[in-house]
Amino acid sequence: MPDGPAPERRYVVWDVETLRLSYEVQGGWRRIRDFGLAVAVTIDDRGAQRSWEEPEAGALIEYLEGFPHVVGFNSLRFDCEVMTAYGPVDTLRKRSLDLLAAIRSETGRRRGLSLQNIARTMFGQEKTLEDGTEAVRLWRTGRPEDRQRVIDYCAQDVALTRRILEFGIEHGYVLAPVPDVSNQGAPVGVQVPVSWGQLAGLSGRPPVSES
Repeated sequence: MPDGPAPERRYVVWDVETLRLSYEVQGGWRRIRDFGLAVAVTIDDRGAQRSWEEPEAGALIEYLEGFPHVVGFNSLRFDCEVMTAYGPVDTLRKRSLDLLAAIRSETGRRRGLSLQNIARTMFGQEKTLEDGTEAVRLWRTGRPEDRQRVIDYCAQDVALTRRILEFGIEHGYVLAPVPDVSNQGAPVGVQVPVSWGQLAGLSGRPPVSES
C-alpha cells in the first residue's frame, strides 16, 4: 500500500537555446520571440530532467505551467519572450522566479552578472561552450553529436541555475562578482541576500535580513 499521495511538485528550472541569433532577426533584440526555440531543458525539484525541441513548444508551456514556481536565469526577458511565439505565457510569467532579475534588484548592478560569472564565483565552475552563439552554430549542423552537445550545454545551464537556487534557499544569500577597486578591479564574491526560501513549499534556513 502507498504511504499517501505523492508530494506536490514545488518548482521546475528551465533554459532555452535558440535557432537564430539577434543579428539574423529583423528588429534584433527587440524581437526575441523571432529567435525560435531550438531546444529547452527542464529539471524539477525531484531531479526529473528532459529536453524539448521546437515541435514540443506548446507542450513545454503547458508542462511549465503545472508548477507553482518556474525558475530561470534571465528567463523573464529572454526565455519567456522566446516562448511567446508558441503560445500565451502570462501564467508562466506570473509564476517565474528569475534569479538574474532578483540578484540585479538587490545589487543594483547590471554588468558582470552572467550565469557563467556567478557560477565561477560561487562554485569555481566553467560552462562547456563559450556562449549561445556556438550553441546556435552547432545545432544548425543537424549532426546528432553536435545537437547533443547543445542539449548538454543547456542542461548544464539548468543545473547551475538550480544549484544557485538551492544554495540561496539553504543559506539565505548567493555570491555575486563585483569589481574590487583595491585589487585593480578583479572580481570578488559579495554576499547578496535572497528570500527564495520563503516561496511556498520551499524549505530552508531563514533568509538573511535585507534591512
